[in-house]
Amino acid sequence: MNKRKKHVMDKAHELFIENGFQQTSIQDILAASNISKGTFYNYFSSKNELLISIFKNIYTELEWQRKQLLIGQDKTDSNLFIKQIEMLIRTNNQYKIISLFEEILFTNDEELKNYIKNRRVYELNWVYNRLLDVCGSQNKTYLLDCSILLMGMIHSTIYMHSLVYQDQANVHQIVQYCVKRILDMVKQLSDSKEVLLNPDTLYKLISVQSTKEDDFGKKEILCLLYTFKADLKNDKRFTANQEKMNQLLTFIAEEIEMKHPRYFILESALISLIQELKDTPYAETAQTLVTRIEKVYSKQNQ
Repeated sequence: MNKRKKHVMDKAHELFIENGFQQTSIQDILAASNISKGTFYNYFSSKNELLISIFKNIYTELEWQRKQLLIGQDKTDSNLFIKQIEMLIRTNNQYKIISLFEEILFTNDEELKNYIKNRRVYELNWVYNRLLDVCGSQNKTYLLDCSILLMGMIHSTIYMHSLVYQDQANVHQIVQYCVKRILDMVKQLSDSKEVLLNPDTLYKLISVQSTKEDDFGKKEILCLLYTFKADLKNDKRFTANQEKMNQLLTFIAEEIEMKHPRYFILESALISLIQELKDTPYAETAQTLVTRIEKVYSKQNQ
């Protein structure tokens, strides 16, 4: 990232924390970062876009750190899962994310509210997939419910502990306690077979992020992509190529989520996908994905 742009984001973040997002004007940001209005609008179309860029930059770094922790490690190890959750909590605390989220939720700004909603769905999806790693695909049906409960337990427990211990809550102890309770619950649910929300609900929520309500073709493709990723992840026959396939499907999804997806780039990625899955049980699904993407985007790029 451009160092000057990063400097503007850092100064704006400081102002948002100190004065509040709504009370901070673009002029305040210009003065603090020592840039002109023209330079600001060269980087960001609005104050909203600036704030969203700050959030995305923070969470991109968090995602990298969480992935680094897993390199060469056993993904089924619940202790690694606990450490990754602690990373999220400490990141939120370090950058005062929750206070900014709370301020936004009390406004009428739908753009920022939608970002927060999508961010929460993304984090829920991450928790769900990590629980899938830890608990195994045989418990898949119960893990969305357990993910929701885990996030609620952690947030509420940290809040109460911060009141009792004057913001000196033991994050590790709380996360460890909550994760252990949820892992016990997974075992109980595998016996009782109780389900509130099926995991397919999560895929549908993810598929509509960053899409317009009337963009049915885009929603359908994203839903197919996320379902496809989940199926491949749980298929032990594809362990060797799992990381490569995940990266390829993620790349396709990210391109489709762009404001103006580039079909020539999608086409190249789709050719690789077809080649990788040739003569496998997923060849037909891959071809369906190619057909849908071609139908929706090939004419848009002509």
